[in-house]
Amino acid sequence: MNFNKNVNESSEANLDLTPIVDVVFNLLIFFALSLNFSEITSSLNIKLPKAKSSETLSEMQIIISIEKDNKIYINDKAFYYDEISKYLSNRDKDKTIVIKADESIDHGFVVNIMDMVKSSGFQKIGIAVKKSE
Repeated sequence: MNFNKNVNESSEANLDLTPIVDVVFNLLIFFALSLNFSEITSSLNIKLPKAKSSETLSEMQIIISIEKDNKIYINDKAFYYDEISKYLSNRDKDKTIVIKADESIDHGFVVNIMDMVKSSGFQKIGIAVKKSE
């Protein structure tokens, strides 16, 4: 047996890429389909009240979410009650404010938030609801 390799002989290592391409293609299809079937929501735990007469807004909007225990979020960023006026005063007044309040929140607290939004100069205010069948 001759274990010496001749330097003149070139040996190429071939790597078959077909299985790798198949796996990547399958992952791409899986993630594309899972994005289509997932409902786009925020990470906040808000149970919206139901209403039969609801409309879908397609214009630019600022979303104020109110969780249980009166935790306030504006576009998924946490805010204290006192900071809302300052934040809204620096925003475009032509946008629509959508209030997503949990159905267990005190009505008076939501009215206070709406009053704060109105006094900040916004004219378009909406309340998010879940469409009832």
